Amino acid sequence: MKAKLITVEWVDTIESSGWDKAEEINPPTLWTTGWLILQTDKVVKIANTRDEKGDYYGIHAFPSGCVVNISSPKRTPLRSSSA
Repeated sequence: MKAKLITVEWVDTIESSGWDKAEEINPPTLWTTGWLILQTDKVVKIANTRDEKGDYYGIHAFPSGCVVNISSPKRTPLRSSSA
């Protein structure tokens, strides 16, 4: 299977067991990059690892209701360290 490399923008759940007020607790927005394995109306699955045979592992399953956006990952040039 040839999978496309994507970035998933998603909202996570959060809870507080302390004395926090409701307005202080907000779900964080996060970004995860991987190979798109499956996308349905209920779930988006991506993998973080691909082996030499083309099999995918390290699966992250996002409930579709948590997914804000799916896009191509932004490329950032690597910085080389100088000794």
